[in-house]
Amino acid sequence: MDRGRAHNDPMRSRIGTVAAILAASLLLGGCGGDDDPEGGPEGASPSTGTTSATPGQEVWRALDGPLGRCGPQPADVADAGFAPIVLQDEKVGKINAVTAGTGPTVALLLHQTDGNGLCGWLPYAADLVAEPGVQVLAIDLCGYGESACRSGRSGPAQVNAVSVAVREARTTLRAERVVVGASMGGSVALMTAASDAKIDTAVDLSGPVAWDGIGVIDGGRALRVPVLVATADDEGEEEVAGSRAIVEQAPEGSRFEPAESGHGYRMLLDGDAWPTPLAETVAAWIRG
Repeated sequence: MDRGRAHNDPMRSRIGTVAAILAASLLLGGCGGDDDPEGGPEGASPSTGTTSATPGQEVWRALDGPLGRCGPQPADVADAGFAPIVLQDEKVGKINAVTAGTGPTVALLLHQTDGNGLCGWLPYAADLVAEPGVQVLAIDLCGYGESACRSGRSGPAQVNAVSVAVREARTTLRAERVVVGASMGGSVALMTAASDAKIDTAVDLSGPVAWDGIGVIDGGRALRVPVLVATADDEGEEEVAGSRAIVEQAPEGSRFEPAESGHGYRMLLDGDAWPTPLAETVAAWIRG
């Protein structure tokens, strides 16, 4: 993205300067690559945590504390007020997370398998909290970052981890509305939407229609709340048809959003890293 271009719309201010964003868990079909522990853009200096810049260019900088693992970030991401927290549950385990923003709606952001866990969500999360009304709670799913679950990385284990985060949203963050957002791990979001009565809606971006535990949604019939599902044409006819079928069986108000290309959060960006119409559709869905 050309950081020199001004734009009044906060959703267009920065959604994807880092091309690495709603939920994932282990080895989800079609997911590209393992988490990259380095993070950050090309040109990052491991010794300073900043990027080199020519005059007029923005200098990216590393976040403090545990989020330093995410690598250098644009200024608006670094200044978004992300606060690392650790969620502990005796039965589930330890879940690392970050929060930011204010408001009665909490968007629980669940990462895909690439992008270094929750780090991939930071650019989109910064845009979501640029205006009051939405808090974000992004977590490292079981086996990612420093999160360690007693039941490993299985589908049910990931859903249990999400339920711990939902409880945090309802209690500590005092959420009146909880949105579970998904990208490559959209399957986890839908599974949670079928099993946790404390969420209000879910978003599934490129979640595989066949994955460990996804059968619990019963083709969409077991979903408790309306869901937004988006799958790009280049995922293949079977995935697109399966996603549409889930929406057809889901509660009234559910919606399927097509896309020409992209996978997970990469559907939220165009070739110049500007937000796509889908990015704004997802933001509007989160805000209700």
